[in-house]
Amino acid sequence: MRIEGKRYRDEWLPNLFPAREIGPDSRLRLSRTGSTIVLTPQEDLQIDEIFMDDALFVKLERSGHIITRDNAGRVFERLAEWHRTVYAGPTLHIAVLTKRCNLNCIYCHMNPERVEAGAAAFDMQPETAREVIRFALETPSPSMTFEFQGGEPFLNFEGMRFFIEEAHRQNARVGKALRFTVVTNLMVASDEQLAYCREMGVCVSYTVNGPEDVHDAYRVTRNGKGSFQRVMERVASIRERFPGLISPSPLCVIESANVDQLERMIDFYYDAGFSGVALIRLKHLGNARTSALELDVDAFLDQYVRGLDHILNKNRSFGRVFTERMIPLALGKIFTDSNVPYVDWRNPSGDFGTAITYDFDGHVLPTDEARSMRARFGLGNVRNLTYRGLLERKETFEVMNVSLRDREPICRECAYNPYCGVTPVVEYAQTGDVRPKPLESPECRWTIRLLDWVFKRLTSDPLLLFRMLARDDAAVAGMLRKQTASVAPAVPA
Repeated sequence: MRIEGKRYRDEWLPNLFPAREIGPDSRLRLSRTGSTIVLTPQEDLQIDEIFMDDALFVKLERSGHIITRDNAGRVFERLAEWHRTVYAGPTLHIAVLTKRCNLNCIYCHMNPERVEAGAAAFDMQPETAREVIRFALETPSPSMTFEFQGGEPFLNFEGMRFFIEEAHRQNARVGKALRFTVVTNLMVASDEQLAYCREMGVCVSYTVNGPEDVHDAYRVTRNGKGSFQRVMERVASIRERFPGLISPSPLCVIESANVDQLERMIDFYYDAGFSGVALIRLKHLGNARTSALELDVDAFLDQYVRGLDHILNKNRSFGRVFTERMIPLALGKIFTDSNVPYVDWRNPSGDFGTAITYDFDGHVLPTDEARSMRARFGLGNVRNLTYRGLLERKETFEVMNVSLRDREPICRECAYNPYCGVTPVVEYAQTGDVRPKPLESPECRWTIRLLDWVFKRLTSDPLLLFRMLARDDAAVAGMLRKQTASVAPAVPA
């Protein structure tokens, strides 16, 4: 019954997920190795029939969307490359230098202590730092980033200095590539301390939560005063005295009271000279719980995609490049061979496998969000743990295991399965169940909405989208011509 020029289902196995319509004549298919291909409706229909045209067979064999005798080895090599950063060992090590903070932000995902609280009780001590570094250097990755968090890390600046210098001292024996970053509110960091950060190559990130009235509704001192004026003064001063030290894209938390002001907030960042912003959904943790803050996910998603369109229109109209943090990450998922090393948007999650958090007293956690739920997610203390010892405990990988999207039948039928990423710890805080629910989890719904937006823009205006990578136009056009033929065949010159 065979017809010449057709390829039958005994010649191939599917390596793809269900189709997603991204245009009237475009059907998207993702493979398990993260590869994308866009088919016509007629081509896509053949995948679900007993035979396909020879030309389509060759196309899918080349892309790895089907497995054949000839390409099986290459497909499994691609699979290993797609998951390379999952199993290579943690590259991000979050060290909480102090639980004390000069602010008491109403959405803070931990429960910070006052500045006056005892440093001996709530700051990371040198002996703890030594053990954290010892433990971290036992992990197998040849490169690693230590990220200092708080509280406000600069309240324990001597602890930061000790940590950096001790890390270099211990690393002399193993020779890893070390990088350091710090998350700060900028308010207590002195110029001398920032000069040290520049000298040691410490990257600095911070939060500006929108224009003054919005920012000051959330980021308040212990006596209830807003922090906007002081923060913006420090941003201006640091830009002048230490060019390039602080991130050009601040962090911004979104909840129900400010979600409908997103376009106005984007205009603020744009007009203030920032090159982008990281819009972070409210997490139902720490102060956010005691403040009874909420975020309607549907309202957020509606405003979020409108905000992305607003950014594209501003870039088109004014020629400047402004971006939102997740767009380069989404493009990275689509156009690179390995999944992006972003802990919160991975399948499986990067909690412990890609990132480990060390609380101020040396307690080990799979993610920084678990700091306010140590009784549930704590893994022990570095003082009496080894990395190898934790690897041998099945409970160490609970969060990663429940984050796997092949566990759920609905997820196995989702077009975006390889690009998904859920956060079981945050899900537990919200629902009391560590298992994220398909199509209900905020991360699931956000992934679908964002990727729909990205793929539709790739088929309609790809160059404008790629400019959000903040590369020069010539480099973007070259990358586009090289890598997007299957997604956006018509590439502007």
